[in-house]
Amino acid sequence: MRTVWTPLGLKSLDKTTNFIEEQWSQEVADNFLDRLDERIGHLKTNPRIGPTYEQTEFRQLLIHPLVTLYYELKSDHISLTLVWANKQDPDELRKQLKPM
Repeated sequence: MRTVWTPLGLKSLDKTTNFIEEQWSQEVADNFLDRLDERIGHLKTNPRIGPTYEQTEFRQLLIHPLVTLYYELKSDHISLTLVWANKQDPDELRKQLKPM
């Protein structure tokens, strides 16, 4: 199944990657992106790999112990909705995860 990044997904990916690069290094950011690509590959072959998030249609896929990818299954694709640093405010996460 194909994957499609939402605008929010791309924005949150950019924010997370920039934070990783600023805090550690370009190499660590590159390793994170490699891991993300690997996990998205798993998702394409097994879209239901991630458990659902609370009582929503969103699913969550752990990329790194500190970062989770939230996604939705659509009829013809997987919508990559949000890259989330797990130490952020969970109330803000609920606000961000509104059906697209």
